[in-house]
Amino acid sequence: MSDSLAPGFLYAVPQLLDPNFVQSVVLLVDHTEEGSFGIVLNHETRVPIEALCREQKIAFAGDPGLRVRRGGPVDPQRGFVLYAEEHADAEGRPVAAGIAISLSLGTLGRLCALPRARFTICLGYAGWGPEQLTREIAEGAWLTGPVTPALVFDAPAGTMWESGLRGLGINPAALVPGGTFEA
Repeated sequence: MSDSLAPGFLYAVPQLLDPNFVQSVVLLVDHTEEGSFGIVLNHETRVPIEALCREQKIAFAGDPGLRVRRGGPVDPQRGFVLYAEEHADAEGRPVAAGIAISLSLGTLGRLCALPRARFTICLGYAGWGPEQLTREIAEGAWLTGPVTPALVFDAPAGTMWESGLRGLGINPAALVPGGTFEA
C-alpha cells in the first residue's frame, strides 16, 4: 500500500454522522498496510490547556483561551502535542513540513513556557484497520487534501473544517447530503 495519503488532511463529508467525526479535520499521520493513524484537530473540549498544565505541574505562559482538543475516540487519556517546526524538540518527530508531534510531557513543558508557542494538545486519536480508511475514502466518506501548518496552528477550531475545504476550492454548502456513513 502506498503511504501517499500520509501526511495529509482528511475532511469528513456532511454525510459522515459518527459523532466522533462530524465535520472533522484529521491530520493523517500514518497510512500503511497495517492501518492508519490520525489526530482530529478541530473538536475542542471545554478544558483549557492552562488547566491541564496546572494538573501536570507545568507552568503555562500562553494564551489562557487555548483549549485541549479531542484527537479521536481511541485511547482518549493519551495526549499528543502537535507543534510548529520552529519549536524544534528532541522528544518529537516530524509529521509534515512545519509540523511535529510528541507524546512527551517534557515537550509540553517547554512549549507551555513560551508565551507565543504554536502548538495544540489533542487527547486520543483516530485509528483505522488495514484497508479500512482506503475503503471509506472510496465510498466518499472523506475528502483529502495537503497538510498546511497554518490550518493546524492558526485557524480557530470552529472554522477549521470550512476553511480547509474552501482552501481546496470546495464550497462546504455545495456538498450535497446523500447517504450516511458510519466510520
